[in-house]
Amino acid sequence: MEDKRKGRLFYGWIIVVVLFIVTMLPMVFISSFYSYYQMPICSEFDCSYVEFNISNIASTVAGMLFSLFAAKVVTKGNTRMWMFIGGTVAALAMLAQSYITSLWHLYITFFIVNFALSATTYVPINYIISRWFVDKKALVTSIVFTGSGLGGVLFSDLASGIIADMGWRTGFRVTAIIVFATAVIVLLFIRKAPEDMGLEPYRKAEAAAAGTAGGKAPGAGWAGLSRGEAVKTSSFWFYAISLICCGIVAAGVATQIPTYLTENSIDYAPVFAVFSGVGIVAKLIIGPIIDKVGLSKGTILTAVLGIAALIFLVMVPSLGVTSSYIAMIIFPFGGAITSLAPPLLTGMCFGQRDFGGIYGLGNTFFMAGCMVGPMMTSALRDTFGSYQSAWFVCMVAFALISICAILAVTSAKKLRS
Repeated sequence: MEDKRKGRLFYGWIIVVVLFIVTMLPMVFISSFYSYYQMPICSEFDCSYVEFNISNIASTVAGMLFSLFAAKVVTKGNTRMWMFIGGTVAALAMLAQSYITSLWHLYITFFIVNFALSATTYVPINYIISRWFVDKKALVTSIVFTGSGLGGVLFSDLASGIIADMGWRTGFRVTAIIVFATAVIVLLFIRKAPEDMGLEPYRKAEAAAAGTAGGKAPGAGWAGLSRGEAVKTSSFWFYAISLICCGIVAAGVATQIPTYLTENSIDYAPVFAVFSGVGIVAKLIIGPIIDKVGLSKGTILTAVLGIAALIFLVMVPSLGVTSSYIAMIIFPFGGAITSLAPPLLTGMCFGQRDFGGIYGLGNTFFMAGCMVGPMMTSALRDTFGSYQSAWFVCMVAFALISICAILAVTSAKKLRS
């Protein structure tokens, strides 16, 4: 028994490390650094920021289609193999993207990149975490997704330097190599569930003991809902609105920061590196706080912090670079909820019975928010001549994340009876 416990803990943390690498490399180089390509590509193809961000719509539609139609296949089938196939196809599409000669080529290739990458990132990552960890999910999810912050710190200057010195096409090719190498690591080390290795998921010692004494694990009396049952509840639609707002905040702010700072004569690279670096600490702090105080109180805290950060962004034109650094120090603490709320709300509201199917559908709403976010913020900038109005809209989105998450959790309590 002791050997099994040690084996579960050891291999559980191998899973965490590999998933951490996925968020640190492919997710960062494809998603976080994509905004670095906006100005050079717009300059070469003589297009507007809005036209460039149509590629974000294409990528988001790809993620939505994957979540709707393929998420269940990935989570119910050989998840590890699907993650490898997805990473390989994404790498090939990224390589093809380096040879585009017009914007519509960018839209098509970025669609393929993100559809394939979806088989490697959010849905399978959160599904695997839910299978390996019964307890401490917020902490483990935080650890895994701090990879995106560490990747931003370590590779921000490298990515921007490659684009500046060697061109954006070389940037895409380097990214393709990184994505494929990560897919190989996933194939070698990832296992879908502890049961595949004769192990059990991680629980707190006292919870495991209570489960053994009572003949079943805590909470085992309620398996959860199917996707069809979940969508008929009011809890699901509060959950959906919260996830849409998570997407708006996650994509609508970060994708426009480099352009916003450049327009205000501020070098975005060091500021963005601070943003990514604080993101490492922020997720590791916010995750355990949510484990301790609960998701409802956690969303209130993150909403307050997110709104405060956006206020400092609004003041950048008057306060200058100092305001931008303050905003980027605070924002990761508020923005941490955008990666934590979707999987935690899914399990808390609807259980584990059909986690993959419900989370896949929920991720569609998150991706819809990711599609709306960059288009909304860039369109408001083009309409009003600055990003200030966009930051105020994002403040409203932060408030809605918290309000709707609390309503979803409150409504879901009735489902357990």
